[in-house]
Amino acid sequence: MSDHAIPFGRKVRGYGLALVLGVSPWFPALAQPLNPLLIPPTVDEDTIDLLIDQHVVQFYPGLHTGTYGVNAPYLGPTLILHHGDTAHLRVVNLLDTEMTSLHWHGLQLPGEMDGGPPREVMPGDTWNVKFKVKNPAGTFWYHPHPHGHTAEQVQFGIAGMIILRDSAEAALDLPRTYGVDDIPLVLQDRRFDENGQFVFGPYGDSVLVNGTPHPYMELPAQVVRLRLLNGSNARVYQVGFDDDRSFSIIGNDGGLLEEPIPVDRVRLSNGERSEVLVDLSGMEGDSLMLMGFGSELTETMPGGSLILNEPSYLNAIDFPLLRIRVGPPTDDPVTSFPSSLVTLTPPDMADVTRTRHKAIDGFGTAGTGLFTFDGDTFNMDVVNDTVPLGTTEIWYVLNATDIAHPFHIHGGSFFLLDRDGQQPHPWEQGWKDVVLVDMGEQVRFIMRFDERTDGWPFMYHCHNLMHEDLMLMLQYITEDPSTNVAAVPTTSEVRVFPSPTVDRLQFRSGSPVDRVVVQDVLGREVMAANMRGASQGSLDVATLPSGMYHVLLRSHGVVLRGSFVKE
Repeated sequence: MSDHAIPFGRKVRGYGLALVLGVSPWFPALAQPLNPLLIPPTVDEDTIDLLIDQHVVQFYPGLHTGTYGVNAPYLGPTLILHHGDTAHLRVVNLLDTEMTSLHWHGLQLPGEMDGGPPREVMPGDTWNVKFKVKNPAGTFWYHPHPHGHTAEQVQFGIAGMIILRDSAEAALDLPRTYGVDDIPLVLQDRRFDENGQFVFGPYGDSVLVNGTPHPYMELPAQVVRLRLLNGSNARVYQVGFDDDRSFSIIGNDGGLLEEPIPVDRVRLSNGERSEVLVDLSGMEGDSLMLMGFGSELTETMPGGSLILNEPSYLNAIDFPLLRIRVGPPTDDPVTSFPSSLVTLTPPDMADVTRTRHKAIDGFGTAGTGLFTFDGDTFNMDVVNDTVPLGTTEIWYVLNATDIAHPFHIHGGSFFLLDRDGQQPHPWEQGWKDVVLVDMGEQVRFIMRFDERTDGWPFMYHCHNLMHEDLMLMLQYITEDPSTNVAAVPTTSEVRVFPSPTVDRLQFRSGSPVDRVVVQDVLGREVMAANMRGASQGSLDVATLPSGMYHVLLRSHGVVLRGSFVKE
């Protein structure tokens, strides 16, 4: 078979289904010659500089696409972190006009370093990040998290993988030569207009793997390790091989499993990761295809419906992700799967102090709608849950909508206990931070909350990035039970002056202020600024129309209020 074309039929099933939509069954990527898979470079340094900037990339011949990237034209380097070390990173925003941030998805760290929506890195600013690396070895990732703009910035290319190493993983006979037998695969779908620019939305019609359209890679004839990440805005991937061969899952969101799990498919919703081993021994000279089996998804899952939830050429069909050409083995190949991996200790059920119930309700599609958690939507100035620091809780998440939602929580990892009382899927064992909740389904997980927020709340939200930006996201803080309650700030400690004012507004607070928001009399946000723990500061309000305004100052998760008159 020529590498310059992939026939429909077995490889790309559902050809006739595209005609139902009245669109061409032709994929732009399938018309192109195969491209060598780009392997992002690794960065393993004492201090890591991450420069976010705009670029232009030629994904297809003759088409120049505007992109964002981190130290690169599209996507970013793979960060290598080591358990027990202290990570030092500098995030530099070189974008012309857009505020951004970087969230270290899946890492256990304090709220101040989490990079969620409260962390706003303005153009020209640098955010200095420092945290102790606490997670076990695994595959994590980083991406922007500015409220209302996460999906767009990820689509433009701000994202990258994190590989965390530790002594337990190093002692195992696993493939770990990066780019040779240990391969990062960032799965994304993108749509291009006639000028080659990205079309913003939930779905794409072209698959990019590590930013490469229609990729191929030569892998050695031995056991290889694939690190899979769903980095798409909304699409769910059902991943397997074109010959339906068995492979073994050795890790998911939060690290390695206790033993390899043989499967022939693994489902990845947005933000989920999976480490798999596939045995290519004796296949030198052959080739096979890593596939997305969209025809096997239910209609309620984004990417599984042909007509509902915004059409796409890739919906409800099977399509290629990566062609693998098998070459000679390396000098020191891994030739078998380990029988066991690591010992996992889930949170103890006897330690559970509270059970919380969350229901996703509302209506919409993969890219639009009004979805809520129990009627609540995201408000930067509202803390929705307070969790005692160091406690263990059980959370129920019910999906009362007609579309599947990937639920993600910041601040740690959880163990999935059940789905509607039934055992989780085989690939959902071990530590998780994302779980796909289908229509009408309820999941239950257990989690210990060990990270401090100290004025920087953690998020929990739908990781369909379109839904996240549409405010299907809430905030929680952790509260140290040993903290003196009298230390909690009160409104009486805040002074906002002068009033009336013509140009500048000043504030003073008895407690550190993390964020200041100015609202008009209708409660609409007209101005906001991060104060990074300052107890006093000022805002330029000269451009505001005359009238009465309210000021909200967030301090240690508490919202303090004041008001002023602008002349």
